[in-house]
Amino acid sequence: MSWIPQDLSSLCAVHTSITNCSPSTFLFLKLIATLFGGSRDAEDEYLSGFGNFHNFHGAIEQEEFDFIVVGAGSAGCVLANRLTEIEKWNVLLLEAGGEEPEAADIPAFPPIMQGSSIDWQYLTQPSSTSCRSRTNGRCSWARGKAMGGSSTINYMIYMRGSPLDYDEWAAMGNTGWKYTDVLPYFIKSEDNRNLDRVEAYYHGVGGYLTVENFPYQDVNIRTIIDGFRELGLDEFDQNTERLIGTMLLQTTSRDGERLSSNGAFIRPIRNKRDNLTIRTRTYVTRIIIDPDTKVTLGVEYQDKHGNVKQAFARKEVLVSAGSINSPKLLMLSGIGPYEELSQHEIPVLKELSVGYNLHDHTTLDGLVFALSNKTSTDVDDEQRDSDVRYYQQTHRGPLSSTGPLQVNAFVQTLYANGDRPDVQYSFDSTNVGNYLEDVVLTAETNNQPLCYYNAITVRPILLNPISRGVIRLNNSDPVFGDPLIYANTFSERLDLLTITEGIKQALNLLRTSKLQDAGYQLVDIPLPSCSHHDFGSDDYWMCIATEYTTTLYHPVGTCKMGPKNDKDAVVDAKLRVYGIKNLRVIDASIMPNIIRGNTNAPTIMIAEKASDLIKNAWLKAEAHVYTAPYDVTEKNYK
Repeated sequence: MSWIPQDLSSLCAVHTSITNCSPSTFLFLKLIATLFGGSRDAEDEYLSGFGNFHNFHGAIEQEEFDFIVVGAGSAGCVLANRLTEIEKWNVLLLEAGGEEPEAADIPAFPPIMQGSSIDWQYLTQPSSTSCRSRTNGRCSWARGKAMGGSSTINYMIYMRGSPLDYDEWAAMGNTGWKYTDVLPYFIKSEDNRNLDRVEAYYHGVGGYLTVENFPYQDVNIRTIIDGFRELGLDEFDQNTERLIGTMLLQTTSRDGERLSSNGAFIRPIRNKRDNLTIRTRTYVTRIIIDPDTKVTLGVEYQDKHGNVKQAFARKEVLVSAGSINSPKLLMLSGIGPYEELSQHEIPVLKELSVGYNLHDHTTLDGLVFALSNKTSTDVDDEQRDSDVRYYQQTHRGPLSSTGPLQVNAFVQTLYANGDRPDVQYSFDSTNVGNYLEDVVLTAETNNQPLCYYNAITVRPILLNPISRGVIRLNNSDPVFGDPLIYANTFSERLDLLTITEGIKQALNLLRTSKLQDAGYQLVDIPLPSCSHHDFGSDDYWMCIATEYTTTLYHPVGTCKMGPKNDKDAVVDAKLRVYGIKNLRVIDASIMPNIIRGNTNAPTIMIAEKASDLIKNAWLKAEAHVYTAPYDVTEKNYK
């Protein structure tokens, strides 16, 4: 199945002059689908599980593996790679989406990927404290639905967070998760090609995951970095032991192409390791657990034809479906809050706080710097199409980067405690005409490459939110319906005060000679929902944050890691689900507190560490003679 771009027809049905809804945009998306709609992995689909068995007489087919990994995202791809390093272990990797399309490889295309056929297209539930001016009061939470998961649609930023974040995890009772414990796993994955520009002690070479700067940077990138330097921020590698400062971002890319976890960890071994089976477009509906012994036996899923199948795990089932779908799957399987499961008539096998502790890196639309003709990178349709074909031939040019999103800065507001930042800055490309015409529709229909822009949306990002949300099952269709996301963003006033201070600090950039010389200007026309406030006042910016809320797409925490005495914990420090044997959750949902930085690299680290935890447990067990597999399981999981 080819990649399908976002359907703009209904969104663009209203009368509008924004370029996102122009005929040229529709033609451009058609060109992208034609040139890049296929997948370099598509030929593997038959070999990876489709068409090589049949459902006779409606019987549920059954197979057996050593390990079953649910979800081929940032974590699942790492697990599938590392566990199949043990030749005697057979691993089944199940992914609800299809193969990764070539269109996703183009660094400037994340906005085009979001809302397309490789996005779950989740929406939050309406709230009185956030997203109020979005359509129906709901914010978009894009999540990847393809091989590579969200690493196939994200912005490719490689950022580890503060060492103190991991020390905090350990201090909460999670033994083995201090910074000194996890740093080797960051290094293990990495093949860093910027060692002349970063501190080599903290980086690795020769790993599966290439980390480098993009080959293309336009003039605005250096201007913004120099502006931060003029404000007193040092420029240095923020993947070390300090964060407060600025840098040209390192990215998960290779030679001008995106490098998803699929591209990094699966593509090099696919069809080379006989002990790895991959099945795409398989929708796991429940984990099979013995209700008496609480031993995990396997999973039940539907294939792309709607056939119900079962796969059994001799050792473990590893859930890596992400912070939205991992808690959903646990709850569908009888693991979760009693009230939630009872409401849906799901027998409760283990009552745990599954779905709670949801938090995210929140930001906003509404702080925009307009550019002069000197620094605008806008091009006409003919030049844009020419750049596409040039990229196709060379993997170079403007499309080989993410425009101004290559700049990063961390700062402290007056609400920060200790030595860690509480606000991060990201710089997103935009069109000032579209923004002024309809900021909400512009966001919902954004299919413009990141490299073409005449204005920059400055995004202050709340790094350490206090507000917490929850994931619940769909009331109408808990199995196949979208889970209900109650983000509860800005439900704690301190979060709103902090992001407002972040906005005010960002405005200092406009006072620097670097931005003044380049002709940057604040777009000071109030947005409609906040026009009753004085533009630039604290009340105005707090209104912007609650009305035009958006996200960095970093949800975490819904299967919280914690010690046994933590009533909110779902998994222990070895990521084993409490009270259920042979079941682990391995993805960003286990983070007890979100790290101060982008979450893709830490999620890969979590999977690297988990792979060693699994190997150490089972290889040690297999070195001894035993007759019943559950004897060893109970010993290890007591």
